Amino acid sequence: MPLNRQSPVPLYLQLYRQLRDDYDPQRSANQRLWPIRKMAQNLGVSKTTVEQAYEQLLAEGYVHTVPGSGYFYNDIKHWPQPTPAAVSASQPKLPVACQYDFRYGVTELLKPSWNAWKKAVREALRQAETGPTTVYPDAQGVWALREELVTFLKTSRGVHCTADQIVITNGSKAGLSLLLSILPRGIVGVENPGYRGLTSLAASYGHTTTAIPITTSGIDLSAVTRCDPAVVYTTPSHQFPLGYVLPIAKRLALLKWAADYQRLIIEDDYDSEYRYNAHPLPSLQSLATADQVAYLGTFSRGIDPTLRMGYLVLPKRLVASYHRLYQYRSGMVAGLLQQAMLNYFTSGAYYRHLSRSRAVNRQKYRLVCEQFAGTNCIHPITTGAGIHVVVRIPNVQRERLLTQLVKNSVRIYPLDSNWAGMPSHDYYLLGFAALDLGTLKTGLQRLIRVCEANAD
Repeated sequence: MPLNRQSPVPLYLQLYRQLRDDYDPQRSANQRLWPIRKMAQNLGVSKTTVEQAYEQLLAEGYVHTVPGSGYFYNDIKHWPQPTPAAVSASQPKLPVACQYDFRYGVTELLKPSWNAWKKAVREALRQAETGPTTVYPDAQGVWALREELVTFLKTSRGVHCTADQIVITNGSKAGLSLLLSILPRGIVGVENPGYRGLTSLAASYGHTTTAIPITTSGIDLSAVTRCDPAVVYTTPSHQFPLGYVLPIAKRLALLKWAADYQRLIIEDDYDSEYRYNAHPLPSLQSLATADQVAYLGTFSRGIDPTLRMGYLVLPKRLVASYHRLYQYRSGMVAGLLQQAMLNYFTSGAYYRHLSRSRAVNRQKYRLVCEQFAGTNCIHPITTGAGIHVVVRIPNVQRERLLTQLVKNSVRIYPLDSNWAGMPSHDYYLLGFAALDLGTLKTGLQRLIRVCEANAD
């Protein structure tokens, strides 16, 4: 039962109303409510909040207590039912399907990698049949998978950690939510441009955000020191969405600032595998000496976005806080999927997939650069990395451009929602990893033709 932390309605009142409205006269009579402690842990609220909700139900006669046993619903024949919300007459329009959809965050399904993943899943099913059936995975994730990650992160990104610092999540944003839930409420610095929705996510956990501008060499450190947030969220290895890299001198300066003032850096290391002109840069976490970095990663772009599996490496100083709040919760990812990922790792298939995927996407990236080099209508920001590019398309009215592109079965994505105060409304994001080389070339050529035909 989700609670809206941005609502002006107190949390205890929201919980009270949900418990009241969930009552079913046919099934709920004399049913026990969760113990106060368990309810508080599952909702991420204080025991006082749950106690107030239960006491409200008790005062109004909806529940009764049994000493030593807890709270139980009364047997009420005419329980109040929630008023159904009015259904809007107009349904939202679904976007027109486009053959050449430059959507970000989706990768091409590589057959050898997919076959290896299916083999890993089948092995996990076999292991489930022959193994214990009563053991649930730890809330942090399967221990053996976390140990495998320790080795992987050390060799690929230089990350120093132990398995007890790792939490298996259902994506980077889930890991960020977990972090925000255990941190003291304060100011979070977020990159601008950056991921949309971070301000709302932080606010749902009682934090406020401040926008930190991005320069051609990554996050603006002068703005960081001027705003002095308690937490800084950054994508230093391939800034999202512009793709700029935070150079070593600025990395060390950011780490020093965090260490000197006891601040926390949240490093989202997405797309770090995809560098085409040089080896991947060391992670911030690998350079940290004062336990000042939390590290986020994901498998979703490594295999398939629908997998919804990632990981969080907690700073050592936050491990105890995590255990206090989450030790009785269920894991975020099904144990079967975690076992399949472990099999995928131990067989070497994940390493082979990354090498294969990097080679394929290097070809696609070069094709994108070659195609845009032949036109003056499209100005890409090329950084030699990533599975998308940001382009500027000046002298073409945006709505006209998008309409004409859809008519040609092409879709690109404006950056307005990612960039507060965008200097001009002609920046777009193009993801290229989902399309095979032939389809990508045709789509780029169509995009260029439409831009050239509609330029003022």
